Amino acid sequence: MEISERISREDIRNLEKILVSTGYFYDFEIRSAMEIAEHTVSEGTEENGYFWIKIIEGDETIAFACYGKNEFSLYSWELYWIAVRQDFRNCKLGKALLHETEEKIRQKGGKILWIETSGRPLYKSTEEFYKRNGYKLQASLEDFYGPGDPKQIYARTL
Repeated sequence: MEISERISREDIRNLEKILVSTGYFYDFEIRSAMEIAEHTVSEGTEENGYFWIKIIEGDETIAFACYGKNEFSLYSWELYWIAVRQDFRNCKLGKALLHETEEKIRQKGGKILWIETSGRPLYKSTEEFYKRNGYKLQASLEDFYGPGDPKQIYARTL
């Protein structure tokens, strides 16, 4: 397996397959991720501010993270997506992606990584993952995504 930065047009279909395979994301979230991926490939990372890290097995992307700087902060960054293809879950790929993302943010002068996730029961393992990796729940916004689906905001000082 190999970790790589940036994405290409060939990666976009695999990114969508990864998101769909997890069973975690709403259709509109997947569409949004695909739009951002398309813009990144067309415009470039520096121009649109979305950074990507992917894990490749053979010639196929099997996991990825997307992050960017919050433009309304001196040093806060946000993790927009982190996803591992379902058949590669529980192989520590999420942890590898998260740690690589944190290191890249540190290198760019970032001090805090903010993560938003759902509070639905489906996301219990996701929230536990963030907690195990040193993130603390900073806020919970009730019914944000829909009835019974709060936005959970986690952060960690890097």
